[in-house]
Amino acid sequence: MATDTHRYDAVVVGGALGGLASAAILINRGWRVAVVEPLSHLGGRVGAVERDGYWIGWGHRDGHGIGDLCYFAIHTRRAAEAAGVELSLRPFMGTCVRVHWLPEGEVRQLPADSLVATDGDPMDTARALTRFFAAEVDDVDGVARGYLEVMTKLATMDEEEAWQLVPARIGDWLDRNAPDPAVRRVVLQQFECIPFTPAAESSVGRVALHLRNVGGEPIVPDDPEVGGMQGVVAPFARKVASAGDLMVGWKPLEILADEGEVRGVVVVDEASLVKVLEAPVVITDHPGWELPGLVDEAKLPAPFLEAARRTQGYGADAVCWWAGLRRLPTVRADGTPEDFSSGWHRVLYGHGTVRECHGGFYFPSGFSSRAAPPGKHLLGAEMVGSGEGGRRWHHWADAKRTIDLLVEHLHDYYSDLDECVEWSSYQYVTPPQYLSWYVKPVHRHPIEVSTIQGLYVAASSAEGTGSWADAECAAAIKAVELAEERLANLRVTAGV
Repeated sequence: MATDTHRYDAVVVGGALGGLASAAILINRGWRVAVVEPLSHLGGRVGAVERDGYWIGWGHRDGHGIGDLCYFAIHTRRAAEAAGVELSLRPFMGTCVRVHWLPEGEVRQLPADSLVATDGDPMDTARALTRFFAAEVDDVDGVARGYLEVMTKLATMDEEEAWQLVPARIGDWLDRNAPDPAVRRVVLQQFECIPFTPAAESSVGRVALHLRNVGGEPIVPDDPEVGGMQGVVAPFARKVASAGDLMVGWKPLEILADEGEVRGVVVVDEASLVKVLEAPVVITDHPGWELPGLVDEAKLPAPFLEAARRTQGYGADAVCWWAGLRRLPTVRADGTPEDFSSGWHRVLYGHGTVRECHGGFYFPSGFSSRAAPPGKHLLGAEMVGSGEGGRRWHHWADAKRTIDLLVEHLHDYYSDLDECVEWSSYQYVTPPQYLSWYVKPVHRHPIEVSTIQGLYVAASSAEGTGSWADAECAAAIKAVELAEERLANLRVTAGV
């Protein structure tokens, strides 16, 4: 009996940024590629979803993601060039971060060059940070010098040493390298604002690698057709749709593997009708720990699965509150309309020496011209938390109470927020979230599945470089390099 079978050079499982970038590069280089995405929307949580002209961040896939807009697009630009894709990016011109201290309600602006490198005097920046995070110290210059020594050690750390120190926690490292508690406080409180929360649990090696990978100019996507982070996703998707097979709404049922080689993917549509997509290369942008759901676990390397599951343990859920605004609200303290719509408001909460990040809020419409309808604005408040199994909240009531503290603060901070709101809605995003493992003390799984030739994982759960959303494009570039090497070898073997 005939089977509905189609042959490709490569099949990509997943339509998030890593999968779409991988597919677009391969297509641009002349390979026959199919992309399989079970949901109706492309981009995963790296992207955004349109609702009545507003583009809501975090997407809706149960997978990795980031709902932010400004990042260092080093690998994203490389992937776009390799794919023959034109991205609409513009330099980030905001003033970065305004910090809200709760429960007191004090609000202060963090020095911009503490998060985005400038040509200013490093000692001036260190002094400003010391005054910002440790205002009570008498020896400002002494603490500033200690802070600079710590950050210099991290920023100039040899790459080999950084990889060796991935399992080491920054809190323990600071005990040895920053004996002054005020220096330690400034370093950790700054990390909470990036946010690397809980900062003391961050990896020494990961922080050092982050500092090596955030060079250049930060950008924001500003696509003419879509809003938010979908502005990074959409150009790659357009490339795939124009020259490849984009199978939206098809669910991957099984990755076929036999005698140590990948053979293709079995997929089903909404009616559960089957197609077999034969290919000697399969790339997936799903996290590595999801592979046992697609391929026989006995065929997967034990170290790969161990690393993937350790990474999964650092997953987190997120609860958000979104509001469509008819105009920007008025800041209660000075009676003026909000003028900080292209930066982030970080909320630090607690009574300890170092306060943990309690989420924050921002206006995506201040970054992306398509994030809201013309003349309107979009406000997003978010709280990411981790706990047992990657979940901080096991009941909606608990998650709602947490975000409501932030929404209550918004009403305290703005005098007329209710008058500005046309609609509002809560959002709950299940684990995992990419930011939750980005700088954690764990080695992640490799991109290549060593026991199955031709199987690669281009996800942000894979080991590699790249900051924030850029990591998926870094993984895609490496996966394509490995895939093309295999495809070329197969052509030689076949005498083509």
